[in-house]
Parts: sequence; C-alpha cells; structure tokens
Amino acid sequence: MKIKKTIPNSLFIDEATRRFLEPITGPLHEIDQRLGAQCESFDPNVSACVGYVAAAQGKRMRPALVFHSAAACSGRPLGGEPRRTKAPKAKLESGNEAGRPLDDRPQKERHENLLKAGLIVELVHIATLVHDDILDGATFRRGRLTAAAKWGPEISVLLGDCLFAHALKLAAEFPTPFVCRRVSEATNTVCAGEILQTQRRFDLKLSRGEYVKIIQMKTGALFAVSCELGAFLGGGSPEGQNRLLQFGDLFGIAYQIYDDIVDLVGNETETGKSLGTDLQKGKLTLPLLLLLEQVGNGDHQVVSSLLLNEHNNTRGMLIDYVRAHETIRQSAEIALGYARRAMEQLADFPANEGADLLRGMSRLLIARLEHYL
Repeated sequence: MKIKKTIPNSLFIDEATRRFLEPITGPLHEIDQRLGAQCESFDPNVSACVGYVAAAQGKRMRPALVFHSAAACSGRPLGGEPRRTKAPKAKLESGNEAGRPLDDRPQKERHENLLKAGLIVELVHIATLVHDDILDGATFRRGRLTAAAKWGPEISVLLGDCLFAHALKLAAEFPTPFVCRRVSEATNTVCAGEILQTQRRFDLKLSRGEYVKIIQMKTGALFAVSCELGAFLGGGSPEGQNRLLQFGDLFGIAYQIYDDIVDLVGNETETGKSLGTDLQKGKLTLPLLLLLEQVGNGDHQVVSSLLLNEHNNTRGMLIDYVRAHETIRQSAEIALGYARRAMEQLADFPANEGADLLRGMSRLLIARLEHYL
C-alpha cells in the first residue's frame, strides 16, 4: 500500500517546521514507503485500516528526532558521507553482533537501522493517536475522519493494539536487545500515562505535579526514547545518550503544554484536528489547573461547575476566565522553562548538523510559546 505524500508537504506544517524536516526529506519519504509496505504485512481485512491511519500524515517529529539525534552524536551530515572524525563510542550491549558499536557498521547498514527505528517510534505514535481519539471522542485529525469516527471504538482499539504489537515485533529484529527493551518500556509508560489521565478526568483535585507526571509519561517518554535510540544507533557515548534522552523528555513536556494551550484557544482550521476535546472529556490541562488555583471563592464554584460540564457554552465561558486570570500566559511561561532546560542538555554537543537542528527545533517551540506571553 502506497503512502502518497512525503511529510514535509503536509497541509498543517508551517515553514519553520519544514526547515527542520527538510534535511531528512529523503529518509522520511523512505519511512512513508515502509509504512505502506508494513500495511501489506497485516491480514488483508485489516491492512486497509492500517493504511488509512498511517496515511493521516503528521509531522513525523519522532522519526526526525531519531535521525537528528544520531547525527548530533556521530557528527555526520544528514544524508551525506561520514566526516573524517572519530565518533564517540556506543555502550556495548549483549547481543550486539560481533560486539561492535552499531556506529562502526557500514553506512548503508547504519542508515537502515535508523530507518527502522524511525518507523518503530512512528508506529507507536500512530497507535497512541488511534487510542487517544477513541477516548477523546475526536471526529477529525489532520483534516480526516479519525479511525474511531470511521469504524467505531471496538475496531479502533484493536487497530491500535495491532500497531503497538507490530512496532515491538520490528524492534525485536535488532541484533541488540537494547532497542526492543527501550521501545517496550516507553510503550508501557505511554499507555500507563493514558490510564492515569483517564482515571483523573473531571478530578478538580489534580495537582500541577500530577499533571506534569501524566504528560511526561504520555508525551515525554516517546520523545525521549526517539532521541535515545538515535543517539545509541549513531554511536553516542552513554553520557550523550542520556543527555539526548533528557532533552527529549523535557522537550516533550514543553511541547505537550503548548499543545494543551492550543487545544483551548487554538484554531481547528490551522491545526487540522478537533479542538476542545480535552475540556469536553474532563482533561484538566495546565491553564485550567492554574485557573482553579487562582479564582476567588465567589468564582471557584462557577469555574468548577464549568469544568464539570454543567453549563452550555462551557468552553467560551472558561476562556473568558482564563483570559481574565492570564493563565495561558502563565502556562506558556512554565512550558518555556522546560523548553530552555531541554536546550541546556545540548550545550556540550559540538556544532554539527544534527545538534544544530535540535537546537533550532527548540528555538522554534520557544518562539511559539512566546507568542502567548
């Protein structure tokens, strides 16, 4: 099954993001092709469903993190020939064929490993979106009907399960158990985060710390493992792998807060997905938690009833309160703290194409958050 367009041409990606993805347009196109090929490996009655959700193209940020993190560690230009510099050694893992760091392998094999890792993290991400759309009751994502809206929740939840399982199958094909172990751990963390979030819906006692823990599990974990796998496959030292894991974790938290802001005050035409679903389903995001902390006794009961969906036009009324108490600005400031801490993790990486693109991506997120100050 053919995935028609490579991702940088997506309707919902701005020019700044395109610049981040441009150096790996070729690898992203290869991942699209492989997604299509993987669809054919499912039962014929299932492959059309897999192909549909795989073709709902997003930014492919997680595969991009794999490639950029690898390049940050290896010093090799993206898509180019290796530089004549000694790459940092990777931590050896039992099961690593011939005991060699993966970065010492021929360039073609190294590229193949990165493609497979990018495909794996994207499959896990797609699976989480399929499940999220069921739980959120979302009708549209990236300008198309969600799987849940198209086939119902029963088929969609099993479809997500198939994608998770297939990602782990591919991870198990690596000669080192490190990749499969880390993908399995990250998948477990993401799913556990979704459970925690579902348990705490409409819970007005949810704390800021608990909220951050949930988004760290739901979003930060997959960003982190994408960076870590790229660093490992790119021959990064244990310290370099850990630095990039921390970068992905902190960047993921900042990115999710930004996404939560957009869900509350964004524009569906610009984002290409249903907005306001967090509020409808009782997900208390940071702007709303800050609002609960700050409203006086007279308004606290009104805000609480709005969050419990006891009024018509809940979103409009809450946005008025949010604007009055400036909790969008405050949320953006908190997210900026995480984004800047993420940037700090890159301080010891030399100037090379991969590290510079990660820094550029961080600056892009910072600029978007500053828009809300």
